[in-house]
Amino acid sequence: MVRVKTEARRQNFLAAARDVFQEMGFDHASMDEIAARVGSSKATLYRYFDSKETLFMELVQSSANAQGGDMMAMLHQSGGAAPDLELTSEVAVPNPMLDPGEDVESTLTKFGRYILKNFHTPKSLGVRRMMIAAAVNPEIGKTYYEQGPARATQYLANYFANIIKAGKVRDADPHVMACHFYGLLQSEVHQVGLLNVLTTLDDERIAATVERAMDVFLRAYGLPPKI
Repeated sequence: MVRVKTEARRQNFLAAARDVFQEMGFDHASMDEIAARVGSSKATLYRYFDSKETLFMELVQSSANAQGGDMMAMLHQSGGAAPDLELTSEVAVPNPMLDPGEDVESTLTKFGRYILKNFHTPKSLGVRRMMIAAAVNPEIGKTYYEQGPARATQYLANYFANIIKAGKVRDADPHVMACHFYGLLQSEVHQVGLLNVLTTLDDERIAATVERAMDVFLRAYGLPPKI
């Protein structure tokens, strides 16, 4: 009897592997445990992935696509994405989100709230912890960074390039601006999230955090007041 591989089973194995790697770390995780989480056999798991290393690298790729791809899809739909960069996933988001023609402060405030609400979550933080631990292998860290955070930053930098050109903020390096904006959003909550102290934020906390981040960002990059 020929056993046919299915995409659904493959995704089940990836989901189970993500849980096992997050709970046990790469070194202690086993193919037996991953297969058991799906109610399958190790032999079946090996039909989909020929080694634990192959499975983990597939998980790195899919996690990076989910992390960076969701954000990139959002920016693409809202007009902030460069047209020559491929999207890796789609997500239903408010549209438009980043419109260079709209008011900068209100646009970035909405965007910042969206980021904290949708990316400061137990699942997203768990993926980041797993990747940090795995990045002892530089190739794994590089793959995740290039496929996820780096691409999302590039999309936001494209939005900043557009509003610089429109004279809405001062002239600066758009990539650095994007890094600073994300950094300000995370400055109050990143460590408590990554260390599993506070993995979800209520709307009041999000609004206050974004307001303070925006105040600093606009002091740095906003146009000087007209005399």
